[in-house]
Formats: sequence, structure tokens, C-alpha cells
Amino acid sequence: MDLINPLPLLSSSSEVQEAKDNLDHYRTYGVPKPETKRSLWDSKWLVDSVYHPDTGKPVPILFRMSTLLLTNFPIFIGILLSPKTAFSVPFWQTVNQTYGVGFNYCNRNFSQPFTNQQLATSYFLATVSSVLVATGLDKLIIKYSKSPITRTFAPATALAIAGCLNLLVIRYKEVVDGVDVYDGNGVKVGRSKEAAKEGLSKTTFIRFTMQYTGAFLPVLLVEAFKRLRMYPTAKFPRLCVDTGVITLALAVNIPVMFALYPQMVHVDKLEQGLQRPSGGFYFNRGI
Repeated sequence: MDLINPLPLLSSSSEVQEAKDNLDHYRTYGVPKPETKRSLWDSKWLVDSVYHPDTGKPVPILFRMSTLLLTNFPIFIGILLSPKTAFSVPFWQTVNQTYGVGFNYCNRNFSQPFTNQQLATSYFLATVSSVLVATGLDKLIIKYSKSPITRTFAPATALAIAGCLNLLVIRYKEVVDGVDVYDGNGVKVGRSKEAAKEGLSKTTFIRFTMQYTGAFLPVLLVEAFKRLRMYPTAKFPRLCVDTGVITLALAVNIPVMFALYPQMVHVDKLEQGLQRPSGGFYFNRGI
């Protein structure tokens, strides 16, 4: 819940810098700065919401975890409530996958740098392939399946597969080249492909589950309203119910899914060539 809390967005740059100075002072001297207005936990919460753990630099505001609920809300509204026309379906899928590329890129493990050409190529492949999968699979299942259960799961399945494909295209270099691993004190001890595979597999599972439940929960809740005869027939009240259902689904779904695994992963043993620290290895799996 701390990760997706949008309140850090209200903090000014000077407040964020004060929180960072407070943490740096504590890590250096063992005591917080006496003049700071924030507790250490408040400072850490604010700093973690703004700065990337690998680079130590601010994550662009649109791609922070604290913005995730606010940015996904209009996208899900567009995907689930817009008329299913030949234009709207590819358009909203393109918007969704483009945002996904930006989020995946800004929250990845930064052990491997991207050139502008590699980023442009990855963006093109991730967006085009994801949109084709999302729209094509959705239409294919609905066209050839007569089962109402399959038809209900089709859009969610297409969206989940497309989202995972987007993630894998953007972060494939981690598996190829490995990611940095650290000891318990944060000292780099080497690079590991096994850590990259573990981190990416866990993140992919989270993303698949998150997009699947995020797309399916609103449908399930609306069906429940209909069966209870509580779903309005007028257009505006129905839009209000749909919007509320999507908001509730995102607010519940996102923190639960991201809580499945910690961002900093601990493992006892990786490749034999890495000298094992006494406390085991740590690495950033990326978000």
C-alpha cells in the first residue's frame, strides 16, 4: 500500500531532498538530522517512492509506483468501457502497451544500459507485438468460442499475455547479460544470469496475475451487481457504477499483486563462480 500511495506526489522537490538528506545523514552518523520535520520512516517512504534503488536518481513522475493507480485508471476505463470498434480497440491497447513500455523501462534492473537505438527497437517490438496479441487473441477467442466462460476470460487473457510479452521484450538484456548482485551490506559482489532469470520470472508472474485479475475483477463485480438486480439501466448511473468498480478493483489488485515478492530478492546460492557472502546474495528484481 505504501508503494502505490499517491500522497508522495503532493510533496515538493525541496521536501523530497530534505527526506533524502535525512536518510543520508542517518546512514553516515547513525542519528537523524535534528532539524528535520520528518521521521526516518516517513523520509524512507518518500525517498523510496521517488528514487530508483539502482541508479539513485528520480524515476520520471508518470512511471512511479505512486502514480500507477492514477495512470492505469483512465487506461482501464478506455479499454473496458469504450465502444469495441476497429479504431478504439487498437488505440487503447496501443496506449496501454506504450505506457507499459515506459513503466517497464523506468523500473527495470539498471545493471544493463540501453542505447537509444536499442530502446527504440524494443519499444517498437514490445508495442506492436503486444497490441497484435491483445487484439488478435481477443477477437479469435470470441469468434470461435461459444462458451460464455471463455468469452468472459478472453479479453483478460489477451491483455495479460500482451503485458508479459511487453515486459520480456523490454528486459531481455538482463537474462542475456546478467544483473548485479550484492551482499547484505549493499556491496556489489558480481553479476549473475541466474538472478536475472529468477527476478524476471517473478516479475512476469506478478504482471500476468495483476493484469489478468485487474481486467477480470471489474467484469466479475459488474456481473454480481446484475445478478443482484443492483446494476442501473440508465447510462450515467451505469457509468458511475462501472467507474467505481474499476477503481475498487485496481486499488485492491495492484498492492496485493506487487506484495507477492519483495523487490530486493534474497538467495543463498547462485552460480558457482560467485563467491558466496555469509548472508547470501541480494539483487533488485525490478518492478
